[in-house]
Amino acid sequence: MNAERWQRCFIALSPDSPTRERLAALPVPQAARRVPSAQLHLTVAFIGELSAAGADALAGALSAVPVPHVPPTHIERVEHWPNPARPRLTVALLPMSDAFVALDGRVRSALLALGLPVDARAFRPHLTFARYRRASASVAVETAITPDPPTPVRFNSLVLYASTLTRQGARYQPLFTVPFT
Repeated sequence: MNAERWQRCFIALSPDSPTRERLAALPVPQAARRVPSAQLHLTVAFIGELSAAGADALAGALSAVPVPHVPPTHIERVEHWPNPARPRLTVALLPMSDAFVALDGRVRSALLALGLPVDARAFRPHLTFARYRRASASVAVETAITPDPPTPVRFNSLVLYASTLTRQGARYQPLFTVPFT
């Protein structure tokens, strides 16, 4: 890595191509803007500002600690956050599993060991696949949708990303990847 400093870093699971295609096929309300397929991810931990040296240290920590493989799962339901009356996001919720608990614990431990921030909120595995503009926030949408048949979800790697905000939305740059075998 170089001498850069990134303002918005996070660790996420990267879905495989078939999962990205399935998420792109899920219906979204007309007022929503889809997250581009290449940008889909499941955030495990938001870090915030990170230097190149910090990114290198975190990459080393994530490589040294066995990252548990997250087995295939499914979309439990689709929800609109923070609420259906004034949505900001449309998310695919995944069931909490032992693998997600183990992954969350290992990532939090790695962050704490490096003196990096750890979110106080409980981990809720979800994939954001649509966003709403503030001006469209009053659009009413269905409360929650349970896909039938269940939509399978698979992940192929754990990634340290840097996020850059643009007029078209956030763009994510992978800084380091731990592939699942």
